[in-house]
Amino acid sequence: MNITRRDFVVKGGMGLLALGLAGPLGLLDWDQHIASAAAQDNILVVIQLSGGNDGLNTVVPYSTGAYYDNRPTLAIAQKDALHLDNNLGLHPSLPNLKKLYDSGNLAIINGVGYPNPNRSHFRSMEIWQTAAPDKLDEQTGWLGRYLDLTTNAAKNPVAAVTVGPGSKIFLAKNNDAPGVTHLDTFKLILRKAKGADRLRRQDAFFKLYDKPTEPTLILPTAKGHTAIQSSNTIQSVVKSATAGTSYPENSAFGDNLELIAQLVSSGLGTRTYFSMLDGFDDHSHEKDEHARGLKELDSALSAFYNDLVQRNVANRVTILVYSEFGRRVKENASNGTDHGTAGPVFVIGPQVQGGLYGQLPSLTQLDSGDLKYQVDFRSVYSTLLDKWLKAPSKDVLGGSFENLKFL
Repeated sequence: MNITRRDFVVKGGMGLLALGLAGPLGLLDWDQHIASAAAQDNILVVIQLSGGNDGLNTVVPYSTGAYYDNRPTLAIAQKDALHLDNNLGLHPSLPNLKKLYDSGNLAIINGVGYPNPNRSHFRSMEIWQTAAPDKLDEQTGWLGRYLDLTTNAAKNPVAAVTVGPGSKIFLAKNNDAPGVTHLDTFKLILRKAKGADRLRRQDAFFKLYDKPTEPTLILPTAKGHTAIQSSNTIQSVVKSATAGTSYPENSAFGDNLELIAQLVSSGLGTRTYFSMLDGFDDHSHEKDEHARGLKELDSALSAFYNDLVQRNVANRVTILVYSEFGRRVKENASNGTDHGTAGPVFVIGPQVQGGLYGQLPSLTQLDSGDLKYQVDFRSVYSTLLDKWLKAPSKDVLGGSFENLKFL
């Protein structure tokens, strides 16, 4: 069957994903170079702990009797908790985060949640990613709206990058964020093509996405052009980046953070990154499973932080770590915990005012067995927007929320 250029571009343009190009890519003018000044801008790295991290066994209320009453097998012993003050301590699998806390570079915000909490993974993740708990049809992420307010896509086409599984956080009306699942496949793959034949086929492919004259081809050709150029840009800066510190072995999450460190130090001009660590849905056998997940988080995050320091870019980076919800106060019959509500949020960086913020919710005055949130998660976002990204939080979040003191 004969196929025209129009047929190929319209029907096969989005097949770029099959060629190893990931992420929602859109109408961007790649003739513009990334401004060198962009390398000096503050950078936010957002990390999601997917599954619903058990906040009470992460930031442990070791002086509270109700904690031990409700968790006879899961509670962290007083002697094992890494004491932050006379009431709270970190899980023993977080020694490197404890060092960051002691050095004043880790802020812990307790009791973070939102009104009328949802215990569905998908819905609660969507709420955190869109910052719109009252909307079921929100089509943009909170950082996507930030991009639309602050970013000219033609001048900075990689203002946001997802490394690993995607989310709604960067969905925007006028901007697109490349998503890198695996760096070795985030490129044009021409199978069984070598030397001059590869160059010929590559050139032919690129010409398919030249600027079209037919209006119906504008969107698909722009997406193809953007996909090609974003891949080339990221591949080139990573190849030239200096190797960093040691990351944990056999950790996809650690690999993702290492790639982010390389991109940050390359001067790519990306302002926001997103990645996630899965495996926190501990309905059973939590004690060992949760310890393993927190150990991976601790080792990967500390390697990432040290890598940024070694690359001389740490002062430009703030890291936000959250989970879509916490767990219930009382352990279940399977030596685990079920979906809950409020939990702690971590903010890490040399510019962060470390310490404890918010208030740990009461473990006795519960909402049908769940913690009552004390801090609206949008207050964390508004603080990062106003004080770190220098963007109007009210316009991004659709309302005014209290700024916290960790920045």
